[in-house]
Amino acid sequence: MSTVGLDNILSNQAATAASSTTSTSQTTASSEKDMFLNLLVKQLQYQDPLNPVENTEFASQLAQFSSLEALTNMQSSMDNMSTVQSSMNSMQAISFIGKQVNGSGNTINYTGSGSSTIDYNVGSNASDVVVKINNSSGMTVRTVDLKNVQAGDNTYTWDGTSDNGTTLGTGTYTFTISATDSSGSAVTTTTNTSGTVTGVRYDSGKVYLEVGDKEISLSDVSKITN
Repeated sequence: MSTVGLDNILSNQAATAASSTTSTSQTTASSEKDMFLNLLVKQLQYQDPLNPVENTEFASQLAQFSSLEALTNMQSSMDNMSTVQSSMNSMQAISFIGKQVNGSGNTINYTGSGSSTIDYNVGSNASDVVVKINNSSGMTVRTVDLKNVQAGDNTYTWDGTSDNGTTLGTGTYTFTISATDSSGSAVTTTTNTSGTVTGVRYDSGKVYLEVGDKEISLSDVSKITN
């Protein structure tokens, strides 16, 4: 049996260690290490007694196994570092409570009563600005057409109702902004969120700052003030 199969396993394991720090890759690493050992044992078991494996070749394979073991340990260390970093991010997020933040965001946590402000920016004067509010299923529940909006930061106050005037229930809503100028050409728009951080939420490994009835992903925060 040639050493090509062993070399391939080592190469695959190196790629796995460099690109992934998940538990799935850990299982893969362990499996490939077992495959390496099985191949090595089978090679010795079925070698030709009249033409045994050369000492240098066997020593090379043992060296490859040592490298494989080192890569597996390295991957385990990377997993531990990832866990520590996640904990640090969580602690950092908690320290934001009570501070003023600015960032990009388009999420509204509507309580079922009252109104909510939607902050947005248009790159130049716009003849038409369309605000669309979507429910958690992605369905548009309210569409508003604003006329002659000046360039810069702007605010629209949503009263919590749908297109037919019905007050919507408690839930998470998102909004989108699109705009055109007098010639019908698209105008650049961005959605913004600013205010005092009142809480922190964790979802699927991501950290979200609660700003009143809105949310900002920690990675989208652009400014923090006391």
